[in-house]
Amino acid sequence: MEAVTELGKVRRAVELPPAAMAIYEQGEVAKFLATLSADGVPNVALIVSQIPVEPGRVAFGEFMMVKTKENLEADPRVASFAITEKLEMAGFKGDFTGWTEGGPYEALINSIPFFRYNAYMGIRNVAVLDVREILHLPEKVSMLKAGLEFASMRTRGRVGRGEAVGGVQVPGPVRDKFDGIMSIKVLAWRDSDGYPGIAPLFGVMFRTPGELRFRISDYNRALEAMSPGSRVALNVLTLDLLTYQAKGTLVRFDRSPGMKVGVVRIEEVYSSMPPLVAQRLA
Repeated sequence: MEAVTELGKVRRAVELPPAAMAIYEQGEVAKFLATLSADGVPNVALIVSQIPVEPGRVAFGEFMMVKTKENLEADPRVASFAITEKLEMAGFKGDFTGWTEGGPYEALINSIPFFRYNAYMGIRNVAVLDVREILHLPEKVSMLKAGLEFASMRTRGRVGRGEAVGGVQVPGPVRDKFDGIMSIKVLAWRDSDGYPGIAPLFGVMFRTPGELRFRISDYNRALEAMSPGSRVALNVLTLDLLTYQAKGTLVRFDRSPGMKVGVVRIEEVYSSMPPLVAQRLA
């Protein structure tokens, strides 16, 4: 469809489906944004303020985003993913069109409870995204399936094949967050169309302090398009709102009967929480 912007310009918009709208309109849903650096290295951050503001348009407030803001200025292409506590999910690829101050977008974002009830967290600078493509995701993954995939990675999925991949010594508390059954994990990469890709992970585990393994399933089948050597970024969010980012390289895919597992060498680890936002931990 075509839509008219506040400046009177006509733009081509891809509308979010009703189910996706319902998820993104919620203020307390886990929402992640993947971006790319100038040299194509992915970054993925928790940005809960993402909210639909017009048909085919999503906006979010500038809040504790260091690398995301830097990447948006270098490459406007983004990918977004949102997931509820019931494992309902939606996502899209889009284009960053610029920053705006004041007006209805700012007012809408500041009405989100997280910002409305905190006098020190009001949003003044708002990023605008035009939706380009809806991601192919199931509307929901069952809790049973998520639990079975978690368990499978601790049996067949943990079997190492090939040489050790090395990697940095990821701090134990960070590994524990990625290994937790109740935490939300996402993986971002540079997709074949030049945009970031983003997908959820439920079957995840660290096999060694520097080797992370994830299971390919029907809800994240897009990950199969990655080639060994691809740079990846992963983010984890816990129930008590702790969040970390790990970056590394996809080394290979391992296969066993009924299972395909991606093997990542972790090369960098960052805190995504105050007072250590964007501080490197490993």
